[in-house]
Amino acid sequence: MDDRPPPDALEKGIRFGCGFLFGGTVLFFTLARYFLDIVGPIWITGGLGALICGLICGLLAIRYGDDFYHRILAFLRWW
Repeated sequence: MDDRPPPDALEKGIRFGCGFLFGGTVLFFTLARYFLDIVGPIWITGGLGALICGLICGLLAIRYGDDFYHRILAFLRWW
């Protein structure tokens, strides 16, 4: 059971903004690193993918808060 109070509107906005920036940046640089030589101009598809991934990470950050980032770090340590 979670003993933390529910987030207010400001905290939800901050969580979404940080999650959006995190997801968009990570996906964009991953695409740029691995697919730039193969695909060529990835700015359109990479930008759309970064937008979608940013939205997903933003929503997950709103839902799970700090646990979202702890799970990502745990996955990256394992990977």
